[in-house]
Formats: sequence, C-alpha cells, structure tokens
Amino acid sequence: MSTQQRIAVVTGAGSGVGAATATHLIASGWRVFGLDRSFGAAESSDGAMRIHCDVSSSVSVAEAFARIAAEAPRIDALICSAGVIRTGTLESISETDFDTVFAVNVRGGWLSAKAALPLLGNAEGRSLAPRIVFMSSIAAIRPKLAGGVYAASKAALSTLARVLAVEVAQRGILVNAVAPGTVDTPFVKGASTTGDVVGLIDFLLGPASSYISGAVIPLDGGTTAAFVPPKG
Repeated sequence: MSTQQRIAVVTGAGSGVGAATATHLIASGWRVFGLDRSFGAAESSDGAMRIHCDVSSSVSVAEAFARIAAEAPRIDALICSAGVIRTGTLESISETDFDTVFAVNVRGGWLSAKAALPLLGNAEGRSLAPRIVFMSSIAAIRPKLAGGVYAASKAALSTLARVLAVEVAQRGILVNAVAPGTVDTPFVKGASTTGDVVGLIDFLLGPASSYISGAVIPLDGGTTAAFVPPKG
C-alpha cells in the first residue's frame, strides 16, 4: 500500500449511497473498508475489505473496528451511510419500528463515530485533515406525513454531527452531514440521484472543503428553499 493512499471506512456499504461511495472511492485510489450487516465473513478484493457489521450493535461495531485497526492503524475518513426507513403515522407506527429506526440511524452513527475517532487521530502531520461525513436527510429539515419517526432520527443525527464537529475541532477533524432529498436507492425511487450525493461526499473529503465543518448540507434541488403554493 502506498504511504499516500487514503483510507476510508464506509458503513452501509452493501447497497445504495454507501455502495456507490465505496465504489467511487476505490476508483479514486482510496483503500476502503466497507461495513454492512448483509456482508458475510471479511473478504478483500480490488482495494476494499468487506466486513460484517450491524451498526446498531456496540459489540458488532467494536469487532469491525478492531479488524480495521489490525489492518490499518490509521484511517482518513468515515462515511456513515447505514440507515433504515420505516413509515407510518406517529399514532400507528410500532414500537419495534421506532426502535429500529433510531437504533440504526442515530445510535449506529454515534457508535461508528466513537469507534472511528481513535483511528482518525488528528490532523497533525497530514496533508488533509481527517473527515467524518454523516448521511442525514432533507426529511430532517422538512419532514413528511407518515415519515415522522424517520425524520426525527435524521434530525437527531444532524444534531450529533454539528456537536461532534465542535467537540473534535481541536484535533483538526472535520465533521459534516449530507441531507439529500429523495435518492434512487433500494429504499425509494425519486428525483435526486445517488451520483449527486456521492459527488458531494467526494467534495467533503477533498482539499476544497478544508474550512467546512459542522455543516448539514441540503441536496434537494432547492425544494426546501421556499414554499411554492399550488397553482389555482
């Protein structure tokens, strides 16, 4: 491995934005550790190692990051893309679905960041500062009916991202969140594209974003910029 090769951990790397991000980073010369609960035993190929990990489980996260630490004592970026969605009104949604959404979307991001911070270290002696990027959602800004629990989980994740950015600022670690609109993934079919999200993540990992931290960046085509009343 080249001493200049940057190393990333991507959660939720089994599908959707996580998989697309991992593929893009590998093509850009990164070494990638992809975590997903759909993965089996750890396997390596083409600049990537796939590791089974349920981000909602502290034991699973600890095991995954211990495996990463054995392979790479330092990483340059963590992209938290693991997430689930459950729909239903606040009155009708089950306690199980509520707990699942918060366990994966909020607890999973928090556990992953906690486990990654020792490997991210600090910016001293690096040409680029270490980065964390959380996958929030435009739902955190503009929730939808029957999507209140999912929206609340993403609002909580956005808050964690902002606070963590300040807490680790002295180490030179940059922390941001991406808030896409509807994305074409196995969850949904919509207007925004996975490629747009990956492009923004790539920007947040690069030199041009070295003064951006604590931001939650909408990627929604301007749909939350102002309310457009219906015609007629």
